[in-house]
Amino acid sequence: MLMNQWESRWQDGHIGFHLQEVNPILVQYSDELLFESPERVFVPFCGKSLDLCWLASKTNKVLGVELVGKAVQDFFAENNITNSIHQIDKFELFSSKSIDIFQGDFFELKLEQTSTFKAIYDRASIVSLQKAERNKYVDHLISFLEPGGRILLITLEYEQKRMDGPPYSVPSEEIEKLFTPYGTLELLESSEILDERFRNKGLDSLLEHVFMIIKK
Repeated sequence: MLMNQWESRWQDGHIGFHLQEVNPILVQYSDELLFESPERVFVPFCGKSLDLCWLASKTNKVLGVELVGKAVQDFFAENNITNSIHQIDKFELFSSKSIDIFQGDFFELKLEQTSTFKAIYDRASIVSLQKAERNKYVDHLISFLEPGGRILLITLEYEQKRMDGPPYSVPSEEIEKLFTPYGTLELLESSEILDERFRNKGLDSLLEHVFMIIKK
């Protein structure tokens, strides 16, 4: 069901979550995320984000995982990045000099396929999941993070009954409950980002929260 929902969104071009620029929040807080000058950065649910290219300019390798094949193909084509494709278990691995993307189900990704990371960037992952899936997501995500490693996490909060997700509302209290068992959680900023698109969907407030998680 998840596969059909996201595949149809990409096929129909309903990808309002895709930014046509590098996310300014990533640029603003990159020093905190890349504090230990990590060799590699992990980006779950990466889509065709331009953030991948920006991160690749700051580190040796960016590794993403994305469910929808069209998103991965579009990323390499639109950015004129030469890549090879290999089958690895249940994934197709799209590989280039500085960016690799596992095309398949994030929940099927295994630690032995990627090893661990000092830095993880989540801009649109947790907000794409319904509440029932978020515990499983966080448990799996944290397994890829080294002790002392960092996650830059961007979430949205709004009155869920006013709009169907995705993106879903993930309140700060829920983020605290999900992540504090694994380490420290710091709220870096909160901003009101309501625009005409979301106002037309019935919202009167849309908060964007930026968190830094450091694994204990």
